[in-house]
Amino acid sequence: MKFPLLFGAIGLGLVGSLAAAEAAPAAPATPAAPAAEKPAPQMIFFLGDSITKAGGYVRIIKDELTKQNPTNPPQIHNFGHMSETLSGLSEAYHPGRRPCAHNWVGAVLAEKPNWVVACYGINDGIYHPFNEKRFAAYQNGVESLIKKVNAVGARLILLTPPPFASAGPPFPPGTDAAGQEAIVAKANAEADAEAEKDPKKFGYRSAYPYYDKVLARYCEWLLTLDGKDGVSVVDIRTPMLARIKETHGGDAIHPNGTGHAIMAQTFLKAWPAIQAKATK
Repeated sequence: MKFPLLFGAIGLGLVGSLAAAEAAPAAPATPAAPAAEKPAPQMIFFLGDSITKAGGYVRIIKDELTKQNPTNPPQIHNFGHMSETLSGLSEAYHPGRRPCAHNWVGAVLAEKPNWVVACYGINDGIYHPFNEKRFAAYQNGVESLIKKVNAVGARLILLTPPPFASAGPPFPPGTDAAGQEAIVAKANAEADAEAEKDPKKFGYRSAYPYYDKVLARYCEWLLTLDGKDGVSVVDIRTPMLARIKETHGGDAIHPNGTGHAIMAQTFLKAWPAIQAKATK
């Protein structure tokens, strides 16, 4: 019988094959793909006066943006300062000259944020009637901020100043828009002449009665900057005016919690489009 010899040969062949397989070097393992690095969080700086320093709208925005991106939330820093302006102006009776953002903002921008959100204006007219020189000081301050932000490669978002929550003396019943404009123009000219004679006539404690009309002109100009030089402008004034009886409490300058909520909601509504525009 030759079967035992045949099986023995097969067995020897299998053993030899297994030994050869064991002796063969193992194929190199495919290296694992490196884990994707987490992108650096967006850094957003908020600049402004006492309204920003109060922090209400900034906190709401921070909470919402963190909720939207919990694994890599933005770094949000509030640089609001009491009484601050971009214009560098100050009332004669203000306790110490109002601080101006341009005296310190360069050092902060050296940190190279991705975004700068600025809300100035309510103090910049120093609660006086409209005057071309005061308006020009505000315009120059805003334009200077745009240049400084662009110089560090950041994107600037300007918020219009909130309204001054006092409409001024009521107009006679039945006065149309043109009549109202004429009344305000006359009151403004008279008040500006008074301010020239008495520098202490107007200020944060004794605001020009139609001061919100002054802010309206500042806002109108600010909105013309939207889309220029990489700037985005968010109109927080209009939605606040629509609910002006709810937005302020203790005084006509500082919004209350409802006012801050409207500011934040308006910003957050505009934020996706602003980001999309920045990536184009």
